[in-house]
Amino acid sequence: MSTIVIDGLNEEDFRRSIENRLREGRASAAIERLRPLLAPYAGPGGILPERFLTVEAADLVLHGWDALGDAVRRRDLPGRRVTALSIAFAWPSEEVSEPNAQGELRPHLEIGYFSDNAYPFSQSLREDLLEGYSFYGCSWSGDSEATDTALWLEGIDDLHGALASLEAQLLTSDEPDEDAIRAGSLGACLLSALLVQAVTDRIACDGLPRPLCVMAGSSGVYPYFDAPVAGMSEEASREVEAEEAKLATTDRGVPAPRYSSLLVTGIPRGKKRAVLVLDESDDELAGRLGVLRNVDYADTEAALPVTESPALIPATLGESPLLAKKPSGHAWDFRDMLSPGELEAPEAKWPPHLPADPVEPGHSAVAVETYAEPRTTLLQPALQQRLEILLAENAPPIAEEPIPVPTDPEVEAAPNWRQGRGASIRAEPETKALRQRATEWVQAKCNKALSLIMFWRR
Repeated sequence: MSTIVIDGLNEEDFRRSIENRLREGRASAAIERLRPLLAPYAGPGGILPERFLTVEAADLVLHGWDALGDAVRRRDLPGRRVTALSIAFAWPSEEVSEPNAQGELRPHLEIGYFSDNAYPFSQSLREDLLEGYSFYGCSWSGDSEATDTALWLEGIDDLHGALASLEAQLLTSDEPDEDAIRAGSLGACLLSALLVQAVTDRIACDGLPRPLCVMAGSSGVYPYFDAPVAGMSEEASREVEAEEAKLATTDRGVPAPRYSSLLVTGIPRGKKRAVLVLDESDDELAGRLGVLRNVDYADTEAALPVTESPALIPATLGESPLLAKKPSGHAWDFRDMLSPGELEAPEAKWPPHLPADPVEPGHSAVAVETYAEPRTTLLQPALQQRLEILLAENAPPIAEEPIPVPTDPEVEAAPNWRQGRGASIRAEPETKALRQRATEWVQAKCNKALSLIMFWRR
């Protein structure tokens, strides 16, 4: 069967023309257009009852309006408050779609609850809601938080029953009558338009439990109308924004952080002072060491002794907070690179200095000046010795003078990997001086490395 024509338009275009009037807020104009078109099909002996020509929006009575506020609050979720309602005809959940003996059938009314997750209803006036509609429907279709039957409708059970009987008759007919289809389409459009008008009048009379957007029409059933009835007023929109801002700043019982975050710049913090400062002047170094030596601890009564090496902190500071090991956490350590066998190596003492001047032949042995063992070390002796060896291997090679092969037969020549020739095991005075300078250079590098390690550990 070809598409039926109503008032010069095909059935779909006609329905959209009625829906456009409803969305524009002209429900009365839509009703006035439908009544004359229904007249040929409504009357005694007609396809539809004559009451279709006289029914008004006031005949539609909405029950449960006073309890609508409680129904809305039950659907509120934290951060997702209900901000819109949909009141529409819908298909009943239970299969009760047949009229009773008197031909009456109560229409099923579905209430949908929406939040701003579906559309920014809380900031939308009625005109703003129109932007959510398109040729294919509305942008919040199917995004309701919940649906129920908090409201029910009385006053048009006979008219709704007549439409249900007509629909059942058309579905069982192999060749449905075109006038019957046209009459059923006009009757359904009229009831949906009357519902939109009835909801509008009820809001104007009794108001809403709180600022809400309201839509009305038919959800999933013919004629598929959906039109905005009421939007947020400017005052209500400002109240909603103020309430949301208040909820956002309200303490919800979450404990405040007990630590000072670097991101929270408003918390006052004490200034930190560096334990070791690189490239500081002599006066600054002397002042800092003086402060460290005269710190008054509970187990320290005398002033701290003066050390010859300013890069090392005296051993009496071993219990100070600067050298205290943190109870928890494992910081990176050089010992992480060693094997278990190296960790259990026996302790080794610091190597002594060689004599400043070579021993001349015929003189007695010269007292050797040893290097003072530091009072506090951050590494184990075996690890300290390993670090010195690593630094010594990276030292620049020292040029050596050719040493003649000894004539003493008891002295065996040992291979020299640097020169690729035999060299005497006995060290000449010049070679000892060179080794002394190399040892002093290595020791200076070790002191500098220890100073940097102490600085990093702070």
